[in-house]
Amino acid sequence: MVALAVLGYAAFKFTGEATGHAATLTARHATGQQTAARHSAAPAATPTHQAATTATTTSPAATAAPAEQAIVPVSAVAFGPDGTADGDNPQLAARVLTDPALGWVTQWYASPDFGDLKQGTGLLLDMGRTVTVASVKLTLGSPPGTELELRLGTTPDFSALPVATTVTATRDTLTLPLTAPARARYVLVWFTKLPPDGAGTYQVTVHQVTVQGQP
Repeated sequence: MVALAVLGYAAFKFTGEATGHAATLTARHATGQQTAARHSAAPAATPTHQAATTATTTSPAATAAPAEQAIVPVSAVAFGPDGTADGDNPQLAARVLTDPALGWVTQWYASPDFGDLKQGTGLLLDMGRTVTVASVKLTLGSPPGTELELRLGTTPDFSALPVATTVTATRDTLTLPLTAPARARYVLVWFTKLPPDGAGTYQVTVHQVTVQGQP
């Protein structure tokens, strides 16, 4: 009887320890799963931050507008109401591009309005191709009072060269800016009123013409 009691007590104690050990393992296992779940969920916000950073750093930069520069015409010719057929002193016209010390001079007339012989005279510049014209600079060798038009177009015909701007010269150096850059191949500097030349007649001298824009 004593032996049976001892055996029963031992069995009971063993069963209790086994059950407690199993419960401890189960609790530790559950705690480990919860910890792992927390660790696996925590970094989820990182990719969103990286994506936002990438989107910010790869945004395109603004493109600056091209700067204006001098564009050299391929030729300059005298131009009259009938085109190149009746321009003043055609043999001198190219000097405004090659020899500014001498330049080009119109014929002399008895009045500022060309003695009622014509409505104007000028210089036609051929840019060699269609370019963007922003402004034209003139160096004159005449007293103030010259009136002129700047005409632009793609055909060297007077009717196909509309007026871009007008000006009355008050000094030797003039800059004729356009209200907006224009595409053109031909630039006509067209004089509509002449200044006095000191000899009782009227004529204008042009030393140099410079075109500013983008090729």
